[in-house]
Amino acid sequence: MKHIFLNFILLTFSLGAFATEFTVTNTSNSGSGSLRAAVTSANTSGGPHQIKFNIPTSDGGYNSTTGVWTISLTAPLTYIMKAGTVIDGTTQTTFAGNTNPDGPEIMLNGNGTVDYGFSVMNVSDVIIKGFIISNFIYGIQVTGSAAANNTIRGNYIGVNYNASDTLPNYIGVEIYGGAHDNIIGGSLPEYRNIISGNSHIGLRLMQSSNNIVKGNYIGLDRTGTFALPNYDGISLEGYTQFNIIGGLTAEERNVVSGNVAYGIPLIGLDTRHNEIKGNFIGTNAQGTAAVPNTYGILFDDGSRYNDIGGYEPGAGNLLSGNSGYGVFIYNLGTTENNVIGNLIGTDKTGTMAVPNGNGIVADGVAKNHFIDSNIISGNIQQGIAIHVAGTDSHKITRNKIGTDISGNNPLPNGEDGIRIAEGCSWNIIGILPDSGNVIAHNGGNGINIMTDADLYNTISGNSIYDNTGLGIDLYFPGPNTNDINDTDAGPNMRMNYPVLQNAVYDQQSGITTVTGTLDTQNPQNAKVELFLSDNYTSGYGQGEIYLCTATPLANGTFTTTFNHPLTLSKLCATATDANGNTSEFSQTYNLPPPAFISDLTDNKLSVNIYPNPSSGFTYFSIDKMEPNKKYFCEVYSQISKLVKRLNINKNPSFIDFSEFNSGLYFIIIKDENNAVLVSKKFINE
Repeated sequence: MKHIFLNFILLTFSLGAFATEFTVTNTSNSGSGSLRAAVTSANTSGGPHQIKFNIPTSDGGYNSTTGVWTISLTAPLTYIMKAGTVIDGTTQTTFAGNTNPDGPEIMLNGNGTVDYGFSVMNVSDVIIKGFIISNFIYGIQVTGSAAANNTIRGNYIGVNYNASDTLPNYIGVEIYGGAHDNIIGGSLPEYRNIISGNSHIGLRLMQSSNNIVKGNYIGLDRTGTFALPNYDGISLEGYTQFNIIGGLTAEERNVVSGNVAYGIPLIGLDTRHNEIKGNFIGTNAQGTAAVPNTYGILFDDGSRYNDIGGYEPGAGNLLSGNSGYGVFIYNLGTTENNVIGNLIGTDKTGTMAVPNGNGIVADGVAKNHFIDSNIISGNIQQGIAIHVAGTDSHKITRNKIGTDISGNNPLPNGEDGIRIAEGCSWNIIGILPDSGNVIAHNGGNGINIMTDADLYNTISGNSIYDNTGLGIDLYFPGPNTNDINDTDAGPNMRMNYPVLQNAVYDQQSGITTVTGTLDTQNPQNAKVELFLSDNYTSGYGQGEIYLCTATPLANGTFTTTFNHPLTLSKLCATATDANGNTSEFSQTYNLPPPAFISDLTDNKLSVNIYPNPSSGFTYFSIDKMEPNKKYFCEVYSQISKLVKRLNINKNPSFIDFSEFNSGLYFIIIKDENNAVLVSKKFINE
């Protein structure tokens, strides 16, 4: 009796183990050994299952030229309705060898008439991997509120056996109907899906949340070199929230390029809180050359609170090479999306141009976007363009617009750095004291405000220089002339610029005092910002280095002081009224010597700096130091930024320059009263 019971247990275990595995042995549409039969059996049997492939080369569906077995379906497969089912096309490689070195061995062909290849219906923990899926309306669908933790990886969806040509589905992959927490792709090369060539959308997320899309090529061939276009790459639509597209590492990066219209559109009022980070959008997989989408990323139809990029290392996207715009912000209700820390118009190093048509365009009454800490350079036309009445209240801060990633080398946009036109108001470009933009070397103006309806646009604390046109141009083109009492209309009300009248430098204290006037209504409610400027042929400045801010009196006069070491020989200024209208830059004013910095030595002190130039520790010794008196040393960069400050408590002392960039620096010796005693130029190699 005991033996009978034991045999019963063994038989039960054997049947249970066998039930977890179903093997596909032919390419037939249906019947014993078919994929359809395996999916049906998995659905009706208890426990999680694995569907494996073991199809001989003698099968009629095998193509010895491509090394692929094709299952041609005449009707959709049964819905996948058993949690934990693994459908593993890579098992055919284990059985028959790597007959297709350039892709999967098992192909599902919908012949252009079948609705879907695989459909995961309201179940979790399904894995679909290792297939070529082509010629369906939907290649793979995942739907239902219980459709969670499913994985799609290692598939070719919309392309041929080696991903060198298109075999389109209408939509490659669709995650919808409340599906959540699914993974498309992965961090290993073998997990990469190639989702390309589909006639409408490569990957559609609709009414779905918390999905992760990483490591895929979308719109490209398998080498990541040339386009196999979807119409749109990855589309986030209609109540699609908290999804992550990409990641912080190169392995998590999606390359979304070569698509006919949009790389990644985010569409609809409830498309919120999605993160797009670390991707290449519009370039090849190496990030070195263009494989254009028309537009890189689109915010449209009320999408809001989404993030492109971020502040973490690796979060920034490469948005370059797109024939239209890198980022397109569009339509009424589209608001409060963030564009942070991206490369827009450059290669992946931020040093070479891979241009978009325009870098960022906001249009169609989109409002309140935050554009911060991006490199927006090398684009064919504008770096940033803001158009159409009601496209208001964008905040643009800490970007480099027209330079490379270092901020030192030219990488110009072809026209204006920033252009505002057709009635856009309340936009903020730079914020004091530390959130200004660098806007330099552009082929047009630094900032161009073009129409009479463009009002209350504030420009503050930026470094604007070496643009081909003006630093700030309020239409008409070229420098405006001030009018009496500042009563004319136009862009930013054609706010009058300040007139600088006098500058006096006190060598002992290192303080420069500047006086001037501002002719405008209620000047006491305005602010004047002073900048160092280079010499421009127009006679009007471009404000390269912000110095200080002054508030005029009710009669329009102002006086202000600053004590920065000066590396440029001219001053210029802007004025901003109480409503936020900022003027053009003023005419330049020549600073008196020795404001253009030279070696300066107090009669009581002299300093010897050695070696100079240097690329490591630099020593300085000071003669005639008074005992019991405190001295300290400040080191400034060429743009007057304080980079080091130290007390001098022994003679000689040293400065460690080993971690500093090469270039010109200024070493300033001060006493305990902050008086400048010695200034010296120093070169770090």
